[in-house]
Amino acid sequence: MLLFFHSITIKYAICGVERVNTGRGKLVALAFIAVLVLPTVLASQKAFADGLTQENLPPASFGDQQASLFVKINPPILTTESKQDAYLQFRLFDAKTNETIKFPTLNIAVYKGTDPNAKPLMQDFFQSENGLLTIKVKPQEGDVQVQGNREPFLNALKADPGGTVNISGPVLLDGGLYRIDVSVFGIKYPTNIFKDEDVKTFETALSVGDVYSQNVQSEGKTYPMSIISYYDKVEDFKFNAASKTYSWAMPFNWNTSRIQNAPNVFVHEEVRVPKSFTGVGDASAFDAKVNGKPIAGRMLAVDPFSDENNLILHFLINKNDILDMARNSPPSDGKMSFSFSPAGASEGQQTSGEISTDTGGIHALLNWTPGQLKAGAETKLDIQFVDAFAGTNISDQDVKYDLKIFDKNGKEVLAKTDQTAQGGKGEQAGLNFPADDTYRVEITVNGLVKQGQSPDLTRNGIARGIVVVPEFPAGAMVAVAGAIGAIVVAQRLMTTARKNK
Repeated sequence: MLLFFHSITIKYAICGVERVNTGRGKLVALAFIAVLVLPTVLASQKAFADGLTQENLPPASFGDQQASLFVKINPPILTTESKQDAYLQFRLFDAKTNETIKFPTLNIAVYKGTDPNAKPLMQDFFQSENGLLTIKVKPQEGDVQVQGNREPFLNALKADPGGTVNISGPVLLDGGLYRIDVSVFGIKYPTNIFKDEDVKTFETALSVGDVYSQNVQSEGKTYPMSIISYYDKVEDFKFNAASKTYSWAMPFNWNTSRIQNAPNVFVHEEVRVPKSFTGVGDASAFDAKVNGKPIAGRMLAVDPFSDENNLILHFLINKNDILDMARNSPPSDGKMSFSFSPAGASEGQQTSGEISTDTGGIHALLNWTPGQLKAGAETKLDIQFVDAFAGTNISDQDVKYDLKIFDKNGKEVLAKTDQTAQGGKGEQAGLNFPADDTYRVEITVNGLVKQGQSPDLTRNGIARGIVVVPEFPAGAMVAVAGAIGAIVVAQRLMTTARKNK
C-alpha cells in the first residue's frame, strides 16, 4: 500500500523491526535485513527535486504529529581539483511549530543520479539525540568507512553531541545529481522503534555544482572561461572562434513521466567569460539556445557586476521549459545542450518583464509605470512573485526581498532592503532613473513567510534583469501573464485528461 503526500512517498518498509522488547542480536540482524531490502523498496516510487542543493520536503504523519524533513548538501559546488570535505545535513521537525524532533532514527541511502537500479554509494542507520544530523564526508575511493559508536536497537550510528557523524568513501566525489532516500524508523526516544506500517520514507534528488574550466583561442589570444553546472557534469565543450560561439552539453534523462512526476526540476548553468575578451566579455546581449531552441527573458540572466574581471551568464531552465522541450523536440542522445554567442548589433536590449531567481524557485513579474519610462520622472514598480514550480502566483505567503538597481558601470543608483510583498505582491513607488541608460535590476528573495509556520528559506536567491530608459515595457507584463496563464490552463487540462482515462 502506498500513501502520497505531495512530493513525499510514504511506504510500508519491508523489515521485521517492531516496537517490541527482544534481544539485541535479533534486532541487529533484522536491521541488517532492512538495509539489504530497503533499496528495492525505495526504488518503486520517485519524488525528486532535481537541480536544487537543499529542500524542505512536505510533511508526513507520525501519529498525531505532522513532520517535515529538511535536507541539504554542502558545499553547493565541488571541484575535481580539490577533494574537500562535504556535508549532508538533515533535520526532522514539527511542521506546525518548527520544533526539531529529538532522537530521529534514520536509514539514509545516497545514490549518484536517478537510475532506479543504481546501487547506493552509502546506506546506513543514523541517530541523533538533539535531532540535528550532519554526515561529514571525506570523499575518497574505496569502501565506506564510518567513525563512531552504534546504538543497541537498530545498530544505528550515534551522532556526537553536536549532531555529527564522520564517514569516508566514494560519496560526493564530484558534482552532479544525487538521489537521497531517508526512511524514518523512530523518533523522540531511542527505544521508540516503529512498526512496519509506521515507517515513512522521504525522497529527494539534490545537485552539487561541477566546475569545468577551459581556455579558448581567438585572433591569436588565449582567454580562460569556466562553466559551473549545477545539475550534472559538463561534456562536449566546443568554441567556434569565427562566430564566438560557446557550446557544451550535460547528461539529462528526458523521460517525460519522470519530469512530470518530479515536483521540482531546475537546470542552472553559470558561465564566466573575461571582460577583456572584446566582443564577448563586453557584450550586453546574447543569442542563447538550449537544445537548439532560442531562450531569452527569465531563462537567461546577464550579470556584469558580481565579478570585477568576468561577465557572468546564467542559464535558468525550469520544469515547464524542460517539459516543453521533452514533448516537442526530445533529444535522442540523453543530453541537454547549451550554446551562446554575442547578439548582433541590431538586436537591442529590452526591459525585463519576468525574471527568475538563480535557485529557480521564484519568478518575479515586473510592471513599470508610466508606460514609457523617462529619466528624471517618478516611476512605480509593481512586483508579482510567482511559484516557479507550480506556475501560479504566490498569494498565501509574504515574500521578504531586497531591491537594487545599478547603472551600466555597476554603480548602485537605488537600494531598498527588508521589503515585504504581502500576499506575493510588492509595490515600489517614487523610483527615479537619473539618466537615459540601460540599468540592471536585482531582486533578492530572503524568505517566504506564512503565519503560524516557520519561514521557508529554501527558495532564496537573486533574480536579475534589465531596465531600458526610455522604453515601453508595459506589454511585457501582459505577455508574461498570458504565458503563465497558458501554462496553468495546460497543466489543468492535462490533469483532467489523466483523471478521465
